[in-house]
Amino acid sequence: MTSMEQQSSANDRTILRELNELVRKTFLLWDEIWVGFSWRHYYFNHTQRVRALCLTIGREEGADLRKLEYAATLHDITKRYDGEILTDSQGKRILNEDGFWLNELLMPKRENVVTRLYRSHNQFHKLHNVSGAVIAQKILEGYSLPREFYSSIGSIIKSHLRPDVYNNDSSEDVLEKKILYEADTIDANIGLTAFYRNVQIRTHRVPHRKDETTLRRYISTIEPWIERKEAFIDLMTTKTGINLARQRLERMKEVHSQIKEELQNYMHNSLEYGLLGVIKGFMDQNTDPNLESELNQLLAKRVIRYENMKIGTKPEAQPIVQRAIKFCQLLSQEMTGEA
Repeated sequence: MTSMEQQSSANDRTILRELNELVRKTFLLWDEIWVGFSWRHYYFNHTQRVRALCLTIGREEGADLRKLEYAATLHDITKRYDGEILTDSQGKRILNEDGFWLNELLMPKRENVVTRLYRSHNQFHKLHNVSGAVIAQKILEGYSLPREFYSSIGSIIKSHLRPDVYNNDSSEDVLEKKILYEADTIDANIGLTAFYRNVQIRTHRVPHRKDETTLRRYISTIEPWIERKEAFIDLMTTKTGINLARQRLERMKEVHSQIKEELQNYMHNSLEYGLLGVIKGFMDQNTDPNLESELNQLLAKRVIRYENMKIGTKPEAQPIVQRAIKFCQLLSQEMTGEA
């Protein structure tokens, strides 16, 4: 790497750190904890995971990693303007001409450069991929990056909901558009990160602490939910994206099988030590969920329990704790794009 390339790389690191912090602070301009399919900490956690997965797929596919990292960091920058999903008089979700759900406009309680740009460029009621593309370009323009570069970033972001719909504005960056779409889709729908999301969506309206009946009722919904995820494999277009989606789908099926086994046998206090305890813990924390912090606490707690068991406390429960630890480790690997 030449000295000029090193300087450019260092400059990118600085800009990306600033953008990441801007994204984090932007999502917190809204006080609403729950909005439709999202919550206060969801989109920042999601953004970190999508960026990591983009880079994993991009390396294997020979994509432009620089463009992917910028686009993934900013791809949901206006997402929190999406309020509740709009429905018609029959309760069906209202779709636009391209088949996307429409949302109520949810205005932030505070302002920053993103909200000011959103207002000054009149992005109200536009889909977040369209408004996000505009805002991302304006932000990157302020860093004096080349016009062709930030235009590419905008085009990639605009296409991240469905590359086939928004490819008519540019035939460039086709691979990067596909990869951002794949990473975004996989994270929300396939794998243990999607499983965590499903726990929260299905149980967040249940008041207060969740009891065993609520846990059993939720577990009964997992299998049909997983079956619906098979269709997402066909939406992947890169070899790496297809393989990752398949691996995550199989991981979901395996975890579901293990959960059913624990529930049927109630093996060695599995509600306290095993996967049932992990799921119950997710359910109990869904007033204001934050996967990153919850996972660290869960893993540390179970590792300590396992170490205690090895020296003689409830040795019969060791396999159950090991299973829960493996689940947490695999979830952590998905969060960093490693699996």
